[in-house]
Amino acid sequence: MSKSKNAIFYEKLAKKILLPKGKTMSEVIMNYRRARKKQKYNLPLLLKISDKVDDVVSRDMHLFYMNVESETDTLVIYLHGGAYVDEILPFHWAMLDKITSMIDSKFIIPDYPLAPYSNFLDCYKKMTQFYKKVLEYYPDKQIIMMGDSAGGGLAAGLSMYFAKKGLRVPDKLILLSPWVDLVMDNEEIKDYIPDDPMLKYDDLKVDAKFWANGHDLKDYRLSPLYGDVSVLKDVTLFTGTHEFFYPDIIRFGRKLEENGVKNRIFVGEKLNHVYPAFPIPEANDALRIIAQVIENEL
Repeated sequence: MSKSKNAIFYEKLAKKILLPKGKTMSEVIMNYRRARKKQKYNLPLLLKISDKVDDVVSRDMHLFYMNVESETDTLVIYLHGGAYVDEILPFHWAMLDKITSMIDSKFIIPDYPLAPYSNFLDCYKKMTQFYKKVLEYYPDKQIIMMGDSAGGGLAAGLSMYFAKKGLRVPDKLILLSPWVDLVMDNEEIKDYIPDDPMLKYDDLKVDAKFWANGHDLKDYRLSPLYGDVSVLKDVTLFTGTHEFFYPDIIRFGRKLEENGVKNRIFVGEKLNHVYPAFPIPEANDALRIIAQVIENEL
């Protein structure tokens, strides 16, 4: 149903009254969040898998474990998406529940720092401290870093950063619709925006600004597309053609190929952002592939 003339008039009036000059609603919301103290993240009240999740608050970071008693040789670190501003959402837990029901590998899900309360520098510091402890506690395990959207970009950027710091690079990366370029100036993006029902370009520009906190968006820690991908070992990518991250993900995959990095990319035709996390038949196929990658069967 279209808006009435009165509704449009009052909407415009409210924006003029409430929004500071030159500010978008997204910026106002982010500044409002920044003025408040970040609340401790709790598992969703209606989460049906809460008995499978072990909640641990360490000195450095809030962590969640799944398949905690697993004795397999593989550990998966999952970094959730949410444009670097949103917490772990129920659909993340639903997907992780399916994966951990298919395989026995241990999963650790860090509640890493988010904007606008923090920025990427604080996140990298805390994630590096966390990762060093992982290497200390699990020196002989295969380590896989997995993430979706912003979490996928973070997983790639962190892996490059670990290499620069002389740390062991994760054995594999599994990236679902990773946000690999926060600049988002690829001309091809425009062709995909009309078909993308989930991602909002203008909102993401604001989220990127707060996450970067004044740093160059082409810094590989923000946009791994511009980093040295040759240090990565084995990368699995998923993307849909109905997301405007698609062109940049393809560029990232091409760069991996050019640098001799073992990689595989799965493209979901007419599928949306992070499609493996949603209750659709194609997602089930993707999750089976993810399980095979984790268990070294692919």
